[in-house]
Amino acid sequence: MVLNAFALAFNLGWLGHWSLETHEPERLKKQHHVDELVQISASAAMTAAEPVPEKKAEIIACLEIGNFPQAEAPKIEEKLKTLALGDRQSRLNVSDIGTHMVYIPSQGSKDGADKKVGELRRIGITDFFVIQEQGTLHWGISLGIFKTEEAAKLHLANLNNKGVRTARIMPRTVTTSKFAYQLRALNGDEKTKFDAIKAQFPAQETRNCQNTAYSKS
Repeated sequence: MVLNAFALAFNLGWLGHWSLETHEPERLKKQHHVDELVQISASAAMTAAEPVPEKKAEIIACLEIGNFPQAEAPKIEEKLKTLALGDRQSRLNVSDIGTHMVYIPSQGSKDGADKKVGELRRIGITDFFVIQEQGTLHWGISLGIFKTEEAAKLHLANLNNKGVRTARIMPRTVTTSKFAYQLRALNGDEKTKFDAIKAQFPAQETRNCQNTAYSKS
């Protein structure tokens, strides 16, 4: 009698499903939030499981800034110290050949030249040198040597805007010693800092230095 009652309850499903093999559709019905499940292929599952590689910092091979006259070298060097590049930074000697000079004519004597130099310093002009070689330019003041007449005219116009009224331009081939600075293997953050420094020296050129050949000092 008991066995008959047990068999009847089992057949009617009152005792639940005791099957040892539950098929996939039946198993899915028992999952919570089954409508949110998404089936993917085995290859997609493997791809999703792969670790995402860490993005490496961008490296800029080599930059060069220049060419600085000797008077400006300490200024840029002080700024470049903040990058802390160590042996990734070097100073280069550059022979710069110019064919046009912006100058102030001879002041007649050393005292006259010194007086004119004081006037230039008071209006913020520091890139110059007193001409001491004998000749018509003796005790004159050079305000810059340029490769082209156009560049010389632009510099003269800037000087005029600052209050320099006696400067002139003359053709003259002159070789001057200047400095450039080579910066190697910069990462993105260092390049951003360098750009901020470069903005303080608008007259200077930034270039790729892989194809240049200067003597390292």
